[in-house]
Amino acid sequence: MKIKLKNMKQLTVLILLLSVCFTSYGQKFKVPDSIIKELEVKEFEYIRTAKIKYKVVYPKNYDESKQYPVLLGLSGGNANDKIVNYCYYTLFKSHYFNNYITILPLGPSGSALTDMDDNEINLLIKDIKEKESVTKNNWILAGTSMGGLAAFNFAVAKPELFEGIITFPGGIREQKVSEKWKNYKIVLAVSEKDDDDWKTLNESTKSKLTGKVKSIEVFTIEGEEHIISPEYDINKVYDVYFNIKK
Repeated sequence: MKIKLKNMKQLTVLILLLSVCFTSYGQKFKVPDSIIKELEVKEFEYIRTAKIKYKVVYPKNYDESKQYPVLLGLSGGNANDKIVNYCYYTLFKSHYFNNYITILPLGPSGSALTDMDDNEINLLIKDIKEKESVTKNNWILAGTSMGGLAAFNFAVAKPELFEGIITFPGGIREQKVSEKWKNYKIVLAVSEKDDDDWKTLNESTKSKLTGKVKSIEVFTIEGEEHIISPEYDINKVYDVYFNIKK
């Protein structure tokens, strides 16, 4: 899906169109039953008097007496059930996270994860901390499309909680850069066939964050569209992140 835009102000229009595309695709795509069985669904009362759900994947040989770092995987579109399953299958399932608890939020009340404000993000994180055996920091944010934009909202709301951000794609729009991001590692991935405005967003995000975070890399996902296929080895992106020296 190619759309030529005149300036970054029109990125919002592109995001909305791609959200519809992502939602439609996610509803049609079938994920193997073995993947769905890995995902446990939990929910808690949400500030909008609705409910927010999130899916959890526990490490193999999970031990409740131990504390685990968290991969917070933020899906695209409106992050409905099928989209979250698909994003886990294609983007957030990696051997790098074998010793992490993976948390996959669903969109609140059918809306995108970008709609969550600071208070709502903090409620979600509070619930995770209360219910799961997790560390107090060194969590990782990963997000795609709307989730890649939402990742920076989460980092603004709780900057001390995370050690880094990985997007496929995503970036900063108008968020204020936090001084607490100075130790973050960031990888901004974008598909080779993605719209040029996502690539521009990557570059503008890198420009804004260079010198304000520990490291920031831009990575091109070769041969892929905006919605990354199951055939792509997503570990190529994670290789970049985890090979950055701490």
